[in-house]
Amino acid sequence: MNKFHVSVRLIACLSLLVLNAVIAFAQNTANQCPDQLSGLKSSIWKIIEIPVCWETISPNTATERQWVRQATVDTWEKNSSVRFIGWGGCQSNSRGIRIGIGDIHPHTKGLGNQLDGTTKGMELNFTFAIWSPSCSQPSRREYCIKNIAVHEFGHALGFSHEQNRADAPDWCQKEKAGTNGDVYITPYDLNSVMNYCNPKWGGDGNLSELDIKGLQAWYGKPKMPLNRFDGRWRGNLTYSDPGCVADNIEVSISGSKVTGAMSTPDGRRVAVQASLDQAGQLKGFQLRLSPKDLITLRGGLTEGSLTSTDCGCGSYSFRRSE
Repeated sequence: MNKFHVSVRLIACLSLLVLNAVIAFAQNTANQCPDQLSGLKSSIWKIIEIPVCWETISPNTATERQWVRQATVDTWEKNSSVRFIGWGGCQSNSRGIRIGIGDIHPHTKGLGNQLDGTTKGMELNFTFAIWSPSCSQPSRREYCIKNIAVHEFGHALGFSHEQNRADAPDWCQKEKAGTNGDVYITPYDLNSVMNYCNPKWGGDGNLSELDIKGLQAWYGKPKMPLNRFDGRWRGNLTYSDPGCVADNIEVSISGSKVTGAMSTPDGRRVAVQASLDQAGQLKGFQLRLSPKDLITLRGGLTEGSLTSTDCGCGSYSFRRSE
């Protein structure tokens, strides 16, 4: 064997040793510092104002629907720049998170943006007559509804169950359910609201430190604007009466104050003054075209329903004009 062959073999052996060392170091680093809440990266919303609507709205569920809204404000919104807007009744073409209500196991049909426009993409339980009847007790209903809402909206943001992770303890992995994530945003978190194994059911509806860390990794920290709806908006009003043409309206929002005017096809401009709450719901939005012709808008800023004494029922939508 000549010196050239010996040198080639020696170089090959040394290269193999170096490669094994690099792989061992990478594996050790991954174990110590995982690219770690658990989520499905492709499901991240590309917007921070995510529309929400209810498939059916009844006065009998007004209190429960408000509990759900408040639960999201106090957790996911409070700790990030994401905002859930709208909260009115769903239209046939409504996008975002569409919520159904039924006496079933609460769930989502996927994670994050997989829910966008999906009918009953999220289903919540307000009665608990069949599923988890202990939650039907008056002293527990609000607690259960809020806890579940926090968990399901975690799925709606793209976060999967912590117990599904490969680094979860064996005893906890027995609780695996639902869609798996494909990225670990934080280390395994026993106290996550997304973990069935949490010693406090649903984390008592409170995000853990790692929940907040994972949330902010995807959706940023709270930006604390004066009002996230501030600015100019252009709206379109359509009616069920085929004899009534659509109307356009322009409004300006500053804080909770809504001012503007609607332009009618016959050239009139009808002023409006209304208000907007923190969840993006319009309050007192009425347009009086004549003593007998009143248009009332009900729902969120982005979309909702309307009634007109002259043109029947209908719907509206607003989009930013700047």
